[in-house]
Amino acid sequence: MIKVDVIKTDAHYTSMEVSGHAGSGDAGYDLVCAGVSSIMTGALNAFDSFDDSLNLSLTEEPRITIELTNKDELNQNLFRFVLIQLETVAHMYPEYIRILEKEVTS
Repeated sequence: MIKVDVIKTDAHYTSMEVSGHAGSGDAGYDLVCAGVSSIMTGALNAFDSFDDSLNLSLTEEPRITIELTNKDELNQNLFRFVLIQLETVAHMYPEYIRILEKEVTS
């Protein structure tokens, strides 16, 4: 299962971590994993092109992390755009992807 953990601090998105494998098909034929991978690769490229002060990482596990150090309107909108895309996949394939949003206060 793909796990998406989203943190909001004081009503602003601050981080997202996406990890795991969907397991919806054989390796190389898993459309859910391919879709999420495409969304997240595009997200990393978009965030990197607009704001180089962010903490972005992609590991072999796989694990993708986006940490917003700048919570300006553009980054909030980009973050929400990525989250809506992931929510669309989760709506279509709820047995393969889980999204958990957590609100914290500073």
